[in-house]
Amino acid sequence: MKVFLNDVYLEEDSALISPLSPGFMYGYGVFETIRVSDKKALFLDQHHARMVRALSVLGMNCPYKENELQPLIGKLLDLNGVSEGFVKIVCSKPTSKKQSHQEADILILTGTKTYKEEYATGLKVCLADARRNEFSKIVNIKSMNYTENILEKEAATKRGFDEAVFLNTNDHVAEGCVSNIFWVKEGVIYTPSVNCGILEGTARARVILKCAELQIPVQEGAYSFEELFRADEIFVTNALMDIMPVSLLEDKNFDIGAYQVVPQLRGNGR
Repeated sequence: MKVFLNDVYLEEDSALISPLSPGFMYGYGVFETIRVSDKKALFLDQHHARMVRALSVLGMNCPYKENELQPLIGKLLDLNGVSEGFVKIVCSKPTSKKQSHQEADILILTGTKTYKEEYATGLKVCLADARRNEFSKIVNIKSMNYTENILEKEAATKRGFDEAVFLNTNDHVAEGCVSNIFWVKEGVIYTPSVNCGILEGTARARVILKCAELQIPVQEGAYSFEELFRADEIFVTNALMDIMPVSLLEDKNFDIGAYQVVPQLRGNGR
């Protein structure tokens, strides 16, 4: 597998970043995972804009503009023979020896993970043990500090679940380990607001826009787990899954075959 690192295409074993860099030492950086379909990175403009904003929070600049990234990614996809899957872009803080300390190191890699069968079965979701800190300075950016998410997702997997959802310090629903969460009650879609301590997902933004187009009411706010538990339909979103129905929340089953709103959003409504 080849990767792109700071202007050069390399075999992954040859890609080297200084172990003394803040990116490696402290997880000082951000990343984006982008869906690939038909050899093209989808919604790259949204991902690039979010990455630029996140880097600005950390005092760094992105090395490439959005229109410069697309051909670089296209070549990497060709080199690795990837037509369906994903691209991951990691921007991290370099060592002070780099000429421009504000310009991030950039690593781009590819993968072939896709979601297919899960749309028919739905995801099983549980409650995470950890809490989201809605007051954190980095909770709203896709930081490389992702260990807690991984630990909670691994714990969920050991229990037989696919995803775990965090509450925040005020006992309000926040987000999943790798997803944003939505639910439907009596025809209205609900989702936690940014103030609940969530990452504003690119798929989340597209769902809200789609709801406006379909004239489906959406409410963003602070909600208890009990409100989520009483939902008629639940779904989660991220760049790779897009819109994924939930079939189990803790010990409560949901009949995704009877869902009315999710199929409309996914474009296969009745």
